[in-house]
Amino acid sequence: MKNFTKQNIIYGYDGTFDGFLCCAFESFSRREIPSAIISEKDSQPGLFGQFNIETDFGKSERVKRSVNEKINPDALIFLRDSLCTNLPDKELVMLEFMRLGYKTGSKIMTMLSDNIVNALNKAVRFLYNESHHYKGFIRFSEVDGLFVSSIKPKNFVLPYTAPHFAQRMPEEKFIIIDETNKAACVYEKWKLSLFDAKDITMPKTDEKETFYRNLWKTFHETIAIKERFNPKCQNTHLPKRYRDRMTEFL
Repeated sequence: MKNFTKQNIIYGYDGTFDGFLCCAFESFSRREIPSAIISEKDSQPGLFGQFNIETDFGKSERVKRSVNEKINPDALIFLRDSLCTNLPDKELVMLEFMRLGYKTGSKIMTMLSDNIVNALNKAVRFLYNESHHYKGFIRFSEVDGLFVSSIKPKNFVLPYTAPHFAQRMPEEKFIIIDETNKAACVYEKWKLSLFDAKDITMPKTDEKETFYRNLWKTFHETIAIKERFNPKCQNTHLPKRYRDRMTEFL
């Protein structure tokens, strides 16, 4: 594979996985490594010129086939999950992972001693762990027949967490608002949808919801055994950063 040259240029894209793959397509086509790859929501004026790359599904499909054939299908899933992490400069790290993968083939998935692979692997495991925690820590409030919840995760966990609630509450309507990533998922009539939600805020609770919240808090306090109260153990199993969205701690 020919050498790549580093360029003082920023790739801008729409923040989607297909959009990132189009950035990868341009990088490999031009044999260049950009100084940064930034999604639209993170875009800001800089010293270097910005090359905005439109999402072309034809190009992204070509990259998907290439990764599947020359690396392996697990690598494509790994890249998709990596994009949902909060790893700094993740797009550049993912691009380096792809360059390394094209050189080493499928064995890249086991090369955990490599700094690039190790960094992405740690970030993805953190994503999985956080999404698993939210399956147990999310609390819903009922507003006019709609169940509403708000979360503030470190990673983009909605694609991994929301399907759990769609399976648990198939007959209900619900929305989960991700304040960190300015996104939301809506479930209604057996359909789960993700969309941008920059201006959505949690609605105020009515008297009925307040009544049931107080009942739940009373129940939570009543079943607690004061003599066995262990803050250190509690913080281990239920980190404090989750509690400001949990009814029993409000």
